Amino acid sequence: MSDKSIQSLLEKDLHNAESLAALLLSERDQLASRDIDALNKTLMEKAQLLAAIEGNDDSRRKMLASFGRSADNNSLRDYCDKAGFGTLYEALQRRLKTCADLTDINGAIVHRSRLSNRHVLDIMQGKSAQSSVYTSQGGTNKQIATRAIAKA
Repeated sequence: MSDKSIQSLLEKDLHNAESLAALLLSERDQLASRDIDALNKTLMEKAQLLAAIEGNDDSRRKMLASFGRSADNNSLRDYCDKAGFGTLYEALQRRLKTCADLTDINGAIVHRSRLSNRHVLDIMQGKSAQSSVYTSQGGTNKQIATRAIAKA
């Protein structure tokens, strides 16, 4: 195992992270358009890329341990800087940060979609949560008015 092995794993991960970013952008579009079939395909591809990235990370950690180094990111960054491919490590970190940001955006889209669906279901079931009303003891009491569409 040599510097070239770690460098090769970093290059593979950079390529995988770039592919992951593209998939995350596609996923965002599919979430927005609610294209479930395409989304399922994208999620499967995303899972494969994440598994490959995790496998490479595990291999890198084992290599670092075999060199007598700790297996954390600081040790990897120091090793890459000394071996002459610190810019590759930094590029990978930037791309992974971009992927994390895209994942957060997609998570927010999913969360907002769930809230909207819950609201629509509540309306269809005749539930409407009114603002809290204070009781005689000073506590709050949530009142739920029910007016089902079926009753209208």
